[in-house]
Amino acid sequence: MNTSQKVELGKLFFEDGIPGFSHLQFFQLMQEEESPFFLIQSTEEKDVGFWVVDPFVFFPSYEFSLSSVTKEALRINEASPVAVFSIVTIRENNQTTVNLKAPIVVNLSNRMGRQVILQEDSYSIRQQLIEQPATENK
Repeated sequence: MNTSQKVELGKLFFEDGIPGFSHLQFFQLMQEEESPFFLIQSTEEKDVGFWVVDPFVFFPSYEFSLSSVTKEALRINEASPVAVFSIVTIRENNQTTVNLKAPIVVNLSNRMGRQVILQEDSYSIRQQLIEQPATENK
C-alpha cells in the first residue's frame, strides 16, 4: 500500500513572521514523501501553512544575492548551510504558480527563516510552475 506520508524536517523560526502573518514566528517544515513539495506549517495556528518548493529544482537558472541586512538578520556567514523555498499557489483552472520574487530563505544551522523581497525585476510573483502545453489555434 502506497500512502503519502509527511516527513518532519524540523522547526523554523521567523523573527519577523511571514508577510500577512507577522504575529506568527514558529513553523514546522515537513515534506511530502517522494515529492518536491514541502509544507511550512505554523505551530501557533494550525490553519496557517504554505506549500513550497525548492525553486532550483524547477528553475535551474534561478539566482539572486542576499542583502547584508538579510544575512545579518538570519546570522548567515560563508559557512552557513542555506535552503531556499518558493511559495506555491494553485489558481483557477488548476494552474500552479510559484512566487520567485519573494523566496523564503532559511539558515539551516540556526533554523531561522525570512521571506525576502528581491529587487530583481526579472522574477514574477506568479511564475507558472509547470508550463502548460500550448494549444494551437487553427
